[in-house]
Order: sequence, then structure tokens, then C-alpha cells
Amino acid sequence: MKVALWMPRASEIPGGHVIQMQRTAAALRLLGVEVVETTDPELPDEELDLVHGFGMGVHARHVESGRRRGLPVVISPVYVGIRYDSRGPEERIGARQALGRLSRAVRIGAAGLRGREPLIRRALAETDRELDRIRAWSAADMLLVNAGGERDELIADLGVQTDTRVVPNAVDPGSFAPVPGVERVRRSALFVGRIEPHKNQLGLIKALAGTDISLSIVGPPHPHHDEYVRACRAAASGRQVEFVGSVPHDQLAAHYSAAAVHVLPTWFETTGLVSLEAALCGCAVVSTSRGHAREYLQDDAWFCDPADPASVRRAVLDAVNAGPSPALATRIHQHYTWADTATETLAAYKDVLARRSAR
Repeated sequence: MKVALWMPRASEIPGGHVIQMQRTAAALRLLGVEVVETTDPELPDEELDLVHGFGMGVHARHVESGRRRGLPVVISPVYVGIRYDSRGPEERIGARQALGRLSRAVRIGAAGLRGREPLIRRALAETDRELDRIRAWSAADMLLVNAGGERDELIADLGVQTDTRVVPNAVDPGSFAPVPGVERVRRSALFVGRIEPHKNQLGLIKALAGTDISLSIVGPPHPHHDEYVRACRAAASGRQVEFVGSVPHDQLAAHYSAAAVHVLPTWFETTGLVSLEAALCGCAVVSTSRGHAREYLQDDAWFCDPADPASVRRAVLDAVNAGPSPALATRIHQHYTWADTATETLAAYKDVLARRSAR
């Protein structure tokens, strides 16, 4: 079997979505699958049995390009629900959602000033962005969701009826374990991820103000959010906050091993790969209450409302005082490795190809 794992334009902004594709590809190869990885705008011009698209950058035209070649298409949508796009818990919205609304209003308002026809064109363009995802995911042969909650939101939010299979996100136990010789700082917190509004580093910095918890932030600044990065650095001034910058993925284990707790108070997560990595390295884990991370972490982590600084602070302090969960590390070893992901992914491929053959 030869498949293309396709994430158009993924190299522009690296992150967990890229890790998901790369590690899935590597694990599939170990199962005997011939894999072509590509981030090019167009599919590679070679013989394939199936196309597997990753992320919300896979549009309807990408699915159609596979269809024209007679190829079945499956998609890992990494869907961020409407509740994240438009409101938070109890109908509150965060800075990112408000900024998105304002940006859209400015675009539509500016078009309106140019006249009725530009206004109609702009409004249709905004709507088309939303509809494109529905067209792409509805046209796919199967959707490989990271959690049951993601599947439920696709149906409830968008009415997408495409067959789904839950394929968990995962971690490599061979790369993530406590690093010998690295001393864990008892009253310390770590955040691993790009610096951007979605990740909520600014909220974390403010939430820990006045505590005795030191904070290390590991990750590159998002290229489109310079102002947010400056706000984070300004808020951290004079506090126990260190900006480490970008670190190669294979060197993260040392940073996890030095921290008492890893904190991910983001506005939404389908999984939170860094939470899984941190747990295997001996960290207590704090995660956002928004999204589907609880399906993975269950009751073996602390959850916080990213909009509530007191909730974030309380979760971090409780996690630091309680220490890591051995049960979580055991469950990750048993169910959330890239080998598990590859097994489920290959089963989905075979299912899709069998249905095609039976037609």
C-alpha cells in the first residue's frame, strides 16, 4: 500500500499538527506502508492508493484533486469547535475570538464603504471560508478524529455525516522519559508551545503573579503575533519567568524533566501532545478544560478555565503540591503511542479501500 500524507503549507507554522503527521508516517512505515509525506500545495505526481490529509488547511479543492485521480481521501481534521470560534464557557469569548470578530467586521465594513457589490462579494467570501471545511469533510471517504468529542462536535456544529474513526494522538515513549542527571525544580512550571494568543501564555504569566512558582516558556514566537509576544515579555518583566525560545523536539525531554508541572491553559485543545510528553517525563499535568484533552488525561490531571486566572493559579498550585500521576504515565504507555495511532490509521485505510473495491 502506498499513501500520501498531505498537509498543504504546513511548513509555514510548525507545531503539534506537523508532529502528528510526521510521527504517524514513521509509525506507518514500520507496519509496511509506503508513505509519501508532502506539504506542497499539490499532490505528488506518482502512483498512490490513498490520500490522507491533515489539519484544517485541507480544503475542498484538495479533496477534489484526489478525486480527479480516482483516489480515496481520508482527513484528520483537527477540528476546533464553534464554541471556540464564537464563545467560551458561559457565553464568554476570549481575546482571540474577539479579535477574529473585529477583524471580520472591519473587512466587511470596509467593503460596505466601497458599495453594495463589494459588500456582497466580501460577505460571500467570509461565508465561503466556513463552508469550504464542510464541503471538504463531507466529500472525504472517512474522517480520522483525535477524540470522540471531536466527532460529536463535527456532527452537532456542522452537520457533517461522513464516517469517522477515532485515531488517538500519541507520544514516543522512547524519546520522552525522565532524563538522568536533570534535577527537577520543586516549585516550577513549564509551558511548551508557540507564543500566540491561542496558547494563552499571557494569561498564565498573569495567573502566576504573586506565587512562588517559577515559569519557563519553551517555544518560538508565532510569526503573525509580534504584539502578543511583546505583551507576554512585558507582563513577565520582574517576575520568575524565562523565555527559552525554540528547542528541537528531541531535546524537550530535558526541559520536561526539570519542571514540576507542565501547564497548557490554552483556549482549546483536541489533545495537547505536550501534555502527553510531559507526563512521561515525570511532570504533573495541568490542561485546559476546553476541548477534548480530558478524554486522554481523565482524572489524572488538573483542568483549568483559561479565562479565569484564579482557576489557572489554583490548578497549577494543586498540581505542584500533589505531584505527577503514575496512572497517567501507565495509560499513555498502554494506549497513546504512535504505534497505536498507526494501527488504527492503517485499519481505517483498509476499511476505506475495501469499501471502494466492493462498489
